[in-house]
Amino acid sequence: MATAGRKPLGTGHVDQLSGSERAKLRLTTILETLRGELKIADACQVLGVCESRFFAIRNEWMQEALELLEPRIIGRPSKSLADPRQRELEQTVAELQQQLHEVQVRRDVDQILATAATATREPSAAVNKKMRANRRRRAR
Repeated sequence: MATAGRKPLGTGHVDQLSGSERAKLRLTTILETLRGELKIADACQVLGVCESRFFAIRNEWMQEALELLEPRIIGRPSKSLADPRQRELEQTVAELQQQLHEVQVRRDVDQILATAATATREPSAAVNKKMRANRRRRAR
């Protein structure tokens, strides 16, 4: 029973792809061997390679094709996954901001300690007066 519609192009689909003629010849030859239209020995002669090299090329192509057909995450990839350099730069910025914050805190602590040190070295006049009064009382 014949079905309505277009005739299948078979390896004719390869001609519509963008790529070099050599790559198209390799793909067409591999597909023809998989369909049983071309013997391996004839394919090796067309491509100018030995059988072991032909099998290596075919297996590599099939492995890459299989990997392309693996399920992927639906939707557009997030920007953080799309640009690893940007992620690296953002991490560097975060580290530098943390270091800046630490330096500012150290500076503030140093200023507070310096102010406290000058305050303890020079007692106020009222404190000096009390200290003298305490000494006088003890001396009596």
